[in-house]
Amino acid sequence: MAKSFRDKIDKKIIKPILGFLKQGMTPTKLALSISLGFCFGLFPIVGITTLLCLVAAFIFKLNLAAIQLINYIVYPLQLIILIPLIHLGSNALGVNPIPYSIQEVINLINSDWLQAFKLLWKATLMGMFAWLITIVPISFIGFFILRSVFLKLAGTSSGD
Repeated sequence: MAKSFRDKIDKKIIKPILGFLKQGMTPTKLALSISLGFCFGLFPIVGITTLLCLVAAFIFKLNLAAIQLINYIVYPLQLIILIPLIHLGSNALGVNPIPYSIQEVINLINSDWLQAFKLLWKATLMGMFAWLITIVPISFIGFFILRSVFLKLAGTSSGD
């Protein structure tokens, strides 16, 4: 079973990434694509990550397929860390975590949607703050690590 998992990782992630290097994508651009795909893929607003990656690919002239591949790979992680990011942001800013269960939020939406919107927007801001202080620095460090690895794999000493 372990070999099967390794084969899947190799086929679905490693080979496509190495394929981008072989297609002429520079190590720096590939590292940036992966780092930004990871960073924006974990942005704590579900449904906006594809647009963020599209804009980043356009601005930095990155390979859209590479950045979106990483965005889609980290999507399950985005869902897993969403609530912890909200709690981390709340704790870091000294704001009480959202004291409602999902059912209570649904009831609030049904009874007072404006208050529910304010509550959910506050939670989103807490998550965005935590994303900014955790995921962004991790992605920044990851860029330099990946760039170094890809430069070695490509057999070059400069980024482009």
